[in-house]
Amino acid sequence: MALPVFDYFAPKSIEEACAALASNPDGAKLLAGGQSILRVMKFRIMAPELLVDVKAIPGLRYIEGDADTLRIGATSTQSDVLRNDVVRKEFPLLAEAIARIATTAVRNTATIVGNICVGHTASDPSAALLALDAELVVVSLEGERILPISEFFVGHMSTSLDAAELVREVRIRRRNDKPGMAYLAHAGRAAMETPLVAAGAIVSTRNGICSSATIALAGADETPVRISRAEEALIGCKLDDVAILKAAAIAAEDCSPDTDVYASGEYRRRLVGVYVRDALRAAASRVA
Repeated sequence: MALPVFDYFAPKSIEEACAALASNPDGAKLLAGGQSILRVMKFRIMAPELLVDVKAIPGLRYIEGDADTLRIGATSTQSDVLRNDVVRKEFPLLAEAIARIATTAVRNTATIVGNICVGHTASDPSAALLALDAELVVVSLEGERILPISEFFVGHMSTSLDAAELVREVRIRRRNDKPGMAYLAHAGRAAMETPLVAAGAIVSTRNGICSSATIALAGADETPVRISRAEEALIGCKLDDVAILKAAAIAAEDCSPDTDVYASGEYRRRLVGVYVRDALRAAASRVA
């Protein structure tokens, strides 16, 4: 399917990119790797008049950090993130989420930031970053702000970014409580597909008792979501099957999956219970 007609602009700086967005607030969209937005354009889900390509802007492709925070630049590819030693060691949930995306060729071009900015409910990086409680550094001609990713997704294919804003950086807090993490997805008939449902889980324990828990879902609601009631059900419990099955049942009850051509909402709800259970089991087995 052919792309719709659009204008193209390759700015040389963040300021030029923001100015281009501000000059056409209703018709301009950002292009980074292009793997996400070009796909939705082919299906006429989006039809921007102008694509602002930030890929060549200097200084946006990096993965670096200090003792407290890992920072991922806007044009870092998914392969960059997947290969990063800190990501693989400290944030295996993110590595697992990225590893299941499409193919190596796609990951070599696609970016984490580009993927999440499309706002798809079944985005693997979105659910993983939501589980990790990431923050986004958002910039515009007016300046810079820090946006918790929990406030980023507002609807299917919709985010809280203003029309003239772009995400410059993803920040993930490094933890010293040595949690266990896991990310599992049901991909349907082919491994390259967007997941019908995916679950990310992070748990920490103290003296064998769960002290913190995070459960994030993709494909199970209008946006990627955290299931706070299921998280709270685990706190203060031993991470055995009794607690895990209870949390999984709550997650299945509290999500609101849609029916579409790929699966019914009820089928997705059942998958949520299965994948939250399995992700929690895997995460619990990895607690240091």
